[in-house]
Amino acid sequence: MSFQYTLQKVMEVKEREKNDAQAQYTESVEQFEKVATQLYELLKKKENLEHEARQQVSNGVSILRLQQTENQLLRLQQEINRQQKNTQFAREKMNRKQNDLVNVSVEVKKYQKMKERKFDDYVKEQAFIEVQHMDEISVQLFARR
Repeated sequence: MSFQYTLQKVMEVKEREKNDAQAQYTESVEQFEKVATQLYELLKKKENLEHEARQQVSNGVSILRLQQTENQLLRLQQEINRQQKNTQFAREKMNRKQNDLVNVSVEVKKYQKMKERKFDDYVKEQAFIEVQHMDEISVQLFARR
């Protein structure tokens, strides 16, 4: 008689849920990295534009060019604000997915522990049955002599 875990199907479902949660978490991390990289690029662009504007002012430039640069900076700042919100949403989603993954992993671990305990009980029971069987054989052999 071999060991069969009664909750094996449930454990398999939980493991599939864990794998799905892992995939969703990985996807959310990738999405966060993508959005955060876009934000970084925008911030870098703004920094370069501000640096150029300071150089233009020190070298002397027309008021029209300064106004154009200021408008570019304002549009860029609006885009940065929007991208910061997107980044925050992506971070929150990533954190939720991470929490989901942790919760599902804990559940899977519980089922694995229960399976290990059931298996240990099974091994002990099989050892006990074997000892009883050996005792019966010993008694029968002794009785025949």
